[in-house]
Amino acid sequence: MYTKALTQLDKTDSIYKQVVILALISLLATSLIFGITYLLDPSTIANLNASENFEAAPWVVGIFISPPIETFLFQTFLLLAVKRLTEMNGQSDNWFPAFLATSIIFATAHGITESSFYLGFTNTINRIPLSIALALLAISHRTKENGMPFVAVAFTHGLYNLMIFVVVIGMNLVQLNL
Repeated sequence: MYTKALTQLDKTDSIYKQVVILALISLLATSLIFGITYLLDPSTIANLNASENFEAAPWVVGIFISPPIETFLFQTFLLLAVKRLTEMNGQSDNWFPAFLATSIIFATAHGITESSFYLGFTNTINRIPLSIALALLAISHRTKENGMPFVAVAFTHGLYNLMIFVVVIGMNLVQLNL
């Protein structure tokens, strides 16, 4: 599946299509995971609002500042460090260990900031689609001749965060009207 997704991504020449499509797919997958979580525990909405409300979240930082910093840390530094270790073991064309490590650590880093294990676990699981999409995008652009991995990943991450912001604001407005 990893190879098939990477091949499909490589076929798309437009960086804008890649950014928008991956952000939307990540948002849909996150919504599906969140929906399943809600079915298992309906108090998830209350827990989410306690964690992700407008007053508590620095949205400007989340949309404009964090994506480039996290792109550098995870999809650049960590990805290339693991890739270098893979090359030292004689597997120069194998990006899978770097993909796996980057995806897991990125998702986990977003979950460990929560106040409880449950919220941390839920937040980590909800970040898996985005972490997979960003790692695939970074690898795809690193293997292209004129790829722009940093720009593509940072913009995709920022767009995803913006869409999450709109969803959270919408949820808060709906709850105010109830």
